[in-house]
Amino acid sequence: MTGKQAPSVLVIAPSAYPLGGVADWLDSVLPGLQALGWRCVLGLVQGRFHDVNTYLSRHPWQDVRRIANPTGSQPGRIASITACLRQVRPDLVVVVNIAATYCAIRYLRLRGQPSPKVVMTLHGFQSDLLEDCRASVDVLDGVVSTNRLGVKMAASNMGSEERVFYAPCGVPVPSGRVAATTGVAVTQPLRLLYCGRFEQEQKRICDLVELASSLARRGVSCQISLAGAGPDEALLRQAIAARGAERVFRFLGVLAPTALSREYRRHDALIITSVWETGPIVAWEAMSHRLPVISSCFVGSGLEGALLNGRNCLLFPIGDMAAAADAVAALMAFGIRERLVTGGLELVQRRYSRSCSVSLWNDALHQILRLPSLPAPRLPSGALPQGRLDRWLGVKWGERVRRTLGVSYRHDDAGGEWPHACHGAQSQNEFLRWAREADGRDGQCGQ
Repeated sequence: MTGKQAPSVLVIAPSAYPLGGVADWLDSVLPGLQALGWRCVLGLVQGRFHDVNTYLSRHPWQDVRRIANPTGSQPGRIASITACLRQVRPDLVVVVNIAATYCAIRYLRLRGQPSPKVVMTLHGFQSDLLEDCRASVDVLDGVVSTNRLGVKMAASNMGSEERVFYAPCGVPVPSGRVAATTGVAVTQPLRLLYCGRFEQEQKRICDLVELASSLARRGVSCQISLAGAGPDEALLRQAIAARGAERVFRFLGVLAPTALSREYRRHDALIITSVWETGPIVAWEAMSHRLPVISSCFVGSGLEGALLNGRNCLLFPIGDMAAAADAVAALMAFGIRERLVTGGLELVQRRYSRSCSVSLWNDALHQILRLPSLPAPRLPSGALPQGRLDRWLGVKWGERVRRTLGVSYRHDDAGGEWPHACHGAQSQNEFLRWAREADGRDGQCGQ
């Protein structure tokens, strides 16, 4: 970056997940940074599971680079990202769960070739992502986490705090002073909304079936609307059928933003059952639409200090659907809804507005640009053979033959095609126990 030339940032991201919170985050941060003078280029990886056209139909952006890997191998991923870096020549490359980018940066720096500063964005509490912080500390110029627990964990793994920054996700919020809400009776059936990925391990989507049963045992009638899609939709439908609860649940499908806004206004509360979250954006969106939030005390909610039980939301221990049902039933108490709505609006205006988020991301990226450059990175360990050609000819010649013959690996999923992390992971349960202790909440809801 020289003179008064606008700084440039290349964001390298997957295109396989157009319905996720990370894609929504990009929808706000890219135009926000561009309005502050950055040149923002979006590099989307593509392949069998990464459909760039589908992604852009939901999340359009004008300056896009498609990053294809014709061989499907790790050397192919590194080569295609290196070519993109050379073409765009950004000041910063911001990595969104495309781990081969760190290898490409290492390749350029070891050869003394022009290389941007590289930033990891941490949007999840997963042991493999945090292990990448540790293993790639010699090439990572900075890490930006959307959650304060993520900042603490990344700093621990990198052995330093000076290159780790906090910048949350943001949402559009009403401007001006928060007006006092008028009393609105919450009557049965209670209308609950779940919005997100249909997935069991992190989101605990099937807890909603037990919640419906717990409410029924209390004599509380409810209607649970499900907006979204995901890999465990069939599992959820089976659980609903096994309880004979089909009349309670309504599947809305994947909603456009305008349709989702209408659903926020039609319901009595948003329900979140997750084990961990780094936001979630959906909570801030609901609050900005005056929809009360009822949430698990997920890992990530402790150090963040945003969700305050009885003040801007109602909380319950992870997996405790009896306590969740008590929280839902409490909505009908006089004054509760008004207090939660007012507290939620004050929270998002103060901490999670789009302007606050963009400002923090802008500050973090500028600080990383000003940091001293890292010394030359370590030499990488030898590439492991990935197929018969590599075993027969060696990795280098195996890759050349694949390119010449047009041979490509056939991966089974999006994460195999473009891995999210370079390194192996410890047990996720063990990792989450450590994360819960670091978060200072241990699954409980005390403030």
